[in-house]
Amino acid sequence: MTTSTSIKKSFTDFDKEQEWLNQMSAEGKAFISYHGGTYIFVKDEPSAWSYAIEILGQDKKKSEEYLSFLEDTGIETVATYAGRAYLRKRNDGAPLELHSDLESRLDQAKKAGAIWSVIPLTQLILVLNLTGSAFSDGDTSALAKGITIGVAIVLIIAAAVEYFHFGKPYRERIKQLKKELSIKE
Repeated sequence: MTTSTSIKKSFTDFDKEQEWLNQMSAEGKAFISYHGGTYIFVKDEPSAWSYAIEILGQDKKKSEEYLSFLEDTGIETVATYAGRAYLRKRNDGAPLELHSDLESRLDQAKKAGAIWSVIPLTQLILVLNLTGSAFSDGDTSALAKGITIGVAIVLIIAAAVEYFHFGKPYRERIKQLKKELSIKE
């Protein structure tokens, strides 16, 4: 019976997550499952596997077809979760690289970075709705208005952190890839 190890960890940058998975492989830990921030590993030969993370599109059927195609090429799907696929192949000395051309690398960076624009935007819309309804009603108590302002401030700060801190690596990656693409053309 194989003993497994669970590690709870969170990443905001998929490239750093992928690097970490490959580092775990180098330490003799094979990644076998993921769900909600929990990674499951089993003991294996050091560097037995190479890992990659693919940001899937919105079309479920196309994503399933793509993952099936990858399976035919020897790339296993370890897990899918929240629009991404965790992939692996036996390590043959070359990294598991799914996107070698600039256009597809740019597409992946845009897909991965989109969340750090969408989430802050929805938080700001929520702030507008909360404050608008709290202050448009003349019967709202001062305590309720104060709580609303407090929640609004927290949401605005969270949105700023998400956009400027978590989204920054993706915006920089997109900018760099666009620059490389324009030089190539």
